Order: sequence, then C-alpha cells, then structure tokens
Amino acid sequence: MDERTIAERTALVTGGAKGIGRSVSEHLAAAGWHLVLCGRDGAALLRAQGEIEARHPVRVATVALDLSEPTAASELFARFGGPQELPAAMVCAAADYGVLGPLAQVDFARFKRSFDLNFFSVAELVQRYLRMALSGGPSPRRRIALFGGGGLGSAQVPPGASAYQSAKAALYRLVEVVHEEVHARGIEVNCVLPGLVDSGMADQALAAGPGLGEVYEAARKARAGGGTSPELVAALIVHLFSDACAGVSGRLLSARFDGAALETPGAVLQDPHRFRLRRIDQVLFGKLP
Repeated sequence: MDERTIAERTALVTGGAKGIGRSVSEHLAAAGWHLVLCGRDGAALLRAQGEIEARHPVRVATVALDLSEPTAASELFARFGGPQELPAAMVCAAADYGVLGPLAQVDFARFKRSFDLNFFSVAELVQRYLRMALSGGPSPRRRIALFGGGGLGSAQVPPGASAYQSAKAALYRLVEVVHEEVHARGIEVNCVLPGLVDSGMADQALAAGPGLGEVYEAARKARAGGGTSPELVAALIVHLFSDACAGVSGRLLSARFDGAALETPGAVLQDPHRFRLRRIDQVLFGKLP
C-alpha cells in the first residue's frame, strides 16, 4: 500500500489521546482508519498509540504539541509533505473551559485566552488543512469534524462559561461559512455536539465548585453517569465519515439525538435546513419554497 492510499484512509485527531478524542480515535481505528494523534501530553499519546495498535491493524503516529502555542499549527502541518500526504479527515477534539465564572467577575485577559484556545486555534487548524487540501489537483473526499458545546442549539443557556460558550457558537458559524466555500470542491465540514460527557472538562467545572451553578451541576451529573457516552459521540463521527454520509456538510449534529436521522442520510441531504442553528419557519419567513 503506497503512502497516498494510506493518507486517503488516515484521520488527524487533535486531543486524540484523552477524553472524547480518545474514544473517537479508538472507534476510527476499529473502522480501519490509520491515525495521527496530536496533543500536549506526550506520555498519553504514546500510551494511546500502543493500545490502539495492539487492538487494530492500523498505523498510529503521534505529534506532541500544545496547539495553543502560536507556531503549533504550522509545525503540525509541516509534517505532511503536501496534499498527497494530508490525512483525508480531521477531528478537532481538543478543548478546555479556560476561565470560568460570570463575565462581570472574570479576568478579561484570561477570558481572551480561553476564547483564543477554543476558537482561533481551531480556526487556524481548519485554514491550514484547507490550504493544503486545495493546493493540489483532484483529491479524495475530505472530512472535517469540529466539536460544539456549551449549550449550543439547546433551549437553555447555562451561565458561567461565556468564553467557552461564545467560542463554540463562533465555531459553528465558521462551519456554515466554510461549508459554502469548499463543499463544491469535495470537502465536508460539520459541527458535532457531544453533550454532557465525563471528561477532563468535567474536572475543571467540579474544581470550580457549586458556585458555578448549572455548569457545575452538569459536570456532577456527567460524573455520576448521567451524561452522554463518549462511545456514542465516536460512533456518530465514524458514521459521518463513512461513504453512507458522503455529501452531508455544514450541519450541527447532536451525538445524543441525531444519530438515528443519519441512518438515512439521503433524507438529510434533501433538506438543506435540517440540523442548522437558525430558526426557519412560516411565522418568520412565510411559506418556504
């Protein structure tokens, strides 16, 4: 098997050694995907590499980088020799609450760093991936999955994590715009909502204490087993990357609630308004064409 063929079945997973990203990595490997795992914790990366390669007949490469650092994204993509070596899929799973607490009380410099980590570092990864993908000639189908969160798309908005929540809302808007820019060229980009998952972010919320309110209670619920299974999130992404879902792009997909709908992706493709954040109805816009 040549390197181009391998690249066409390789996924880059940031945050792929811990939390939700670790589950995504495992499920992709089980589905036959080779992996490039990127994260800050080199020991965790090597542990994930060994465990995955022991269970699945795939290659796993690791890249120890802190993606919040200014040069990290360029260092990451410099490891690929060009579009022929670029992984055919990318999952941006790395995330961090950053500063927690009411906007009126948090340190604003920390607020900006939190937003930068959860939005600009991801946006740069997407830009660099797109530039490399589009720099060659005809290429395989490419897929990008970003993670939403923070109550995005839900009926209730929990207070106390405004930097993180605002960044996640901005990421979904980025998904919608990038979809319009690149979908005709064979690149699909979607935003997945994992829901309440017992992860390192739950640790952050629990450490902040009960005064944090709903975000703390949500973390407590997830820690007690009442959240979304990471395996459910991973299964959605694997299915989204499968041939069955070719063409599905620009959508906001809940791991908990939308998996069944994706079992018939043709119905999703026929309805351009389905799984979007905006409100479209006859009261606001009149009868749709």
